[in-house]
This record gives sequence, C-alpha cells and structure tokens, in this order.
Amino acid sequence: MLLIVGGESDPNTQRIVDQSHIRDVEYMFWDTDNDDCLQIAWDFDKPLLDLGDTQVTPTAIYLRWNVFGGQSEKNLAAFEMIQAYAFAWPEVRLLNRKTIVDINNKSLNLRLAREFGFTIPKTLVMSNFSPLKTIPDPETKIAKPLGGGAHTQSIADTTKHIEDGGTLPPQFIQELLPGENLRLFSVGGELSCFHLVTDQLDYREDSAVDVIQVAVPEELVAATNKLVAHKGFDYCALDFRCRSGFDDPIFLEINSFPMFVRFDDAGKNCIVNAILDFLV
Repeated sequence: MLLIVGGESDPNTQRIVDQSHIRDVEYMFWDTDNDDCLQIAWDFDKPLLDLGDTQVTPTAIYLRWNVFGGQSEKNLAAFEMIQAYAFAWPEVRLLNRKTIVDINNKSLNLRLAREFGFTIPKTLVMSNFSPLKTIPDPETKIAKPLGGGAHTQSIADTTKHIEDGGTLPPQFIQELLPGENLRLFSVGGELSCFHLVTDQLDYREDSAVDVIQVAVPEELVAATNKLVAHKGFDYCALDFRCRSGFDDPIFLEINSFPMFVRFDDAGKNCIVNAILDFLV
C-alpha cells in the first residue's frame, strides 16, 4: 500500500494522488493541510502507523513537505513524523532514502559534475562584492547564491543592489550562457529531458515560460547516471544551459526533490508514472 503524505494545496502531491487513482494503485492520502494532520503515532515494536482512527502498514511512502499552503509548522511536524517512521522501518520504499537528510551542496555538486564528465561554467566565488565594480566584461557574467534557491541576477543588478545598501550572501560569479535551458529528470534511473523556452536570465522569472519535452541528449547520459548514482538520488533533476542554441550544454546544478507538474504536463505524465513505478 502506498501512503501519500503532503498537502492537497501542493500540485505535485495532488498529481501523485490523481495518478494513483487512475492507475488503481492501493493508496491512502494523508493531507498535511488538515487541522488534524498531527494525529500520527507509531512505535518500534511493529511497523504499524496510526493516522487518525486508521492503522496502516505502508509498503511505500511518497513524502513531500508542502510549501504551498496549510500551516507551515504543522506541515513540517507531520513531514518529520512520517520521515522518522520511514527511517525506523527501512523496508518501506521511499524516494531518496539514502540522502533525504543530507545537505545538497552546490559547490560539491559542481566539483562532482566536472569529475564525472560534465562541463561546468567558469566560476568565481565571492563574499566581498566591491570588486564587481571593476570586474572585466560584466555583461558576460551572472551572479547566483552559493546556497539557497534565490534567482540568478545580472552583474549590473547585483552591483546596483549593493550600491543601494542591500546585502547578499556569498555568490557564484559565473559566465553568462546565452544558449537554451534544459532540465533533465532522473527517476529510478529513467531519464526525461525538457526544453524551457524563455528569454529571461532565470526562467523562473518568466511567467510565460514554455516547457517542451525533447529527446535526452546522448552526450549527457553517462555523466548523469554517474553523478546521480554517486549522490544516491532516486529522484532528482539536473539543470543545464547551453553555450549556443542546444550545443555545448553546461551543467548548472542538481536538485534533489524538484517540483515536477509543469514538466509532467509536457511529458504526458512521464514523471509521475516513473515515480509510481519506482514506489509500487
């Protein structure tokens, strides 16, 4: 039995619920948006899990912390309770079990990506931004945070932010890549690739970004499989930007539990089906 834990307000979790229903998967949905979502209990004697007035023994769990709605403290507490249960009973199938509590460090990932065969951007790491005023050819470079998920900025915007009295955490200063954006999903070793059609520096800034499924570039397969295996990710997405058109894709980062619905729509449910195939 598949236990789905997350918020109904999260379209990613809801997609798992909907597709489980369509595929006649035996499942139970525990909605962490509900006021009673913390009615959870279990012990170490038997793999029985009490959810409200129902007792279940799941063979697999889809677990996603909801950032879209509900009460954040309750969402996190419910997530941690179910995560602890899954850790106590290792026979329960779980995405990214080996890495779920690890920090996904961007600098480490860049080093590993290069080690396993990817090309990475020319990169400088800075915490003192005064040199940006005199950096050569600033229009050919971008800034993005060393940690966290803040959006990519131009050097001009970064410099203005500092001059206006703003502060920034340490940043990667990288070469500007004018080619196309690609996102490559890996689910249980199954790969699917998508082209993000946008003229923005960071596609997340583009509310009209178009997503189109494309063939997985053959030159990315071997390095992707090596990196994903080394990281121990059952589910992840790798981001690339090309130097020219679709030529010379450059590794940007690897995300350990990405949102997927826009890509799943473009791929006609290829991602949700791969997730369910892995879990059940």
